Amino acid sequence: MRLLPGCDLVIRAVTSMNTRARLLVVLVLAVAIRLAAVLAIDNPQQVPRTPAESDASTYYILADHLLDGTGYRYAADLAPTAKRTPGYPLFIASAFKVFGRNFNAVRLIQCVLDVATAYLVFALAVLILGSAGVGLLAALGYALYLPAVQSATYIMTETTYTFSLVLAVVIAVLAARMRSYLLYAVSGIAFGISVLIRPGVVLLPFVLLVVGVLASLGRHSGLDRGIGRVLGEPRRRGFERVPLLEFVILCLAFAITILPWAARNQRALGRFIPTSTLVGANLYKGNHIATQGAYFWSTDSLLTADLRARMSGAPEAEQDRILQAAATRMILADKKATALLIMKKIPRLWLNLGYGRSPSKKSLALAAAHMLLLVLGAFALFGLPADARVLGVIPLTTVLFSTIMYLAVAAEVRFAFPLIPLVLPYSALGLVNLGARLRSARPAELGD
Repeated sequence: MRLLPGCDLVIRAVTSMNTRARLLVVLVLAVAIRLAAVLAIDNPQQVPRTPAESDASTYYILADHLLDGTGYRYAADLAPTAKRTPGYPLFIASAFKVFGRNFNAVRLIQCVLDVATAYLVFALAVLILGSAGVGLLAALGYALYLPAVQSATYIMTETTYTFSLVLAVVIAVLAARMRSYLLYAVSGIAFGISVLIRPGVVLLPFVLLVVGVLASLGRHSGLDRGIGRVLGEPRRRGFERVPLLEFVILCLAFAITILPWAARNQRALGRFIPTSTLVGANLYKGNHIATQGAYFWSTDSLLTADLRARMSGAPEAEQDRILQAAATRMILADKKATALLIMKKIPRLWLNLGYGRSPSKKSLALAAAHMLLLVLGAFALFGLPADARVLGVIPLTTVLFSTIMYLAVAAEVRFAFPLIPLVLPYSALGLVNLGARLRSARPAELGD
């Protein structure tokens, strides 16, 4: 599996006649499935339509008020808010500005973005693994991934967040291949946009910087163990430049992208808030031992009388601070129970299981699909060439870090949906490798 420098891999893969035709079929299939899902909606202007879309109004109300001059607030007589990061309300407001207050217009744009995500899955597989065939299989997997299809019909953040996150990762991998300062900066901007849509990866660029530092130590030490070994580095002696400056540029571009929102919050709410004022609520609800961190419980229903009294009449930012402090005390008061609760959240996040009730057939099917993808992906990690292991650090760190962040709050399976595109290239390679092993074993079995 020979890896070529820069973007030559993707260019050569797409310009191959057979690959181009097959990729076009995959993308057309993705368009057809998503368009059919949108056209099947009986009443497009009825939002939300299901409990899975219950947060929709918190986004489109902000979009409406941005357009009518009320500002970024939920009502003209209410103070400015930072409960939602501005990316998705601005996206809805832009669609409304062009097409009128038409939710199907928002859905159709989301379908376009989701089809673009399918292409990005192909590009990611080619850039990391050097195989157009694996890329096509991974893209096909995303084209047929029903949670993505369904999410594109919801007035929720999943589709836009998935596109921006996968785009950021693909650009970061391409930047690593080409050693381009500009592409590292563009990747940082894309990560910033992702955080402004959903704040789950707010610390990820800095984690990538730390990984770069550790990789640097592994290389310069000349040792064949530690993080250098994890990243697939062969034993080396002497000094070799590691792209730490590039990761610093990524972090700076990321910080500059989210800084205007933080500055707005400082001015409007009186506190430096880089993401949203729901951090405290999510921590408190997600680590509430009595309710086992179930997401469907409302935060208000869990408040003690003391907390309710302290929060009554307090500004939004102060309420967030009070809940963050209360969540921290609750976690520290029973560390063992909190650790056990975190373990219970893992099957909730990735498999939609572990809620203490009988799962539906749909949940079991989703759990089986996710488990298969994860097992195939893990199988593929064994035997990867060194370059593929090094480049894979970026998407795999994104998956691992996002998982850890969601386990700290009220984890649910929809938070894992945007991570599936980063898993699919490895799942596709695992399937190909498994098929090759079975084919090579067949003659021996027949000989027996």
